[in-house]
Amino acid sequence: GGATARKLARMDRARGSDMDLSETDPTVTRALALALMRQAKEYLAATNDVDAADQLQRAIDTLLTPRTPVAA
Repeated sequence: GGATARKLARMDRARGSDMDLSETDPTVTRALALALMRQAKEYLAATNDVDAADQLQRAIDTLLTPRTPVAA
């Protein structure tokens, strides 16, 4: 409920903005995106939004699946 949302908001503020969006290394950018997705999944689970958490897990799984290089 409301208490959970307030707790999550406090946790987010305490964490601060530690992710540099100006990062140009694609590997680092991808890792940051993955970390944010995992955090968002935890928030969704805390709010009992199972469908959204499941969809986000599928997106995480897709991100972690090795990609086949495209021929130039």
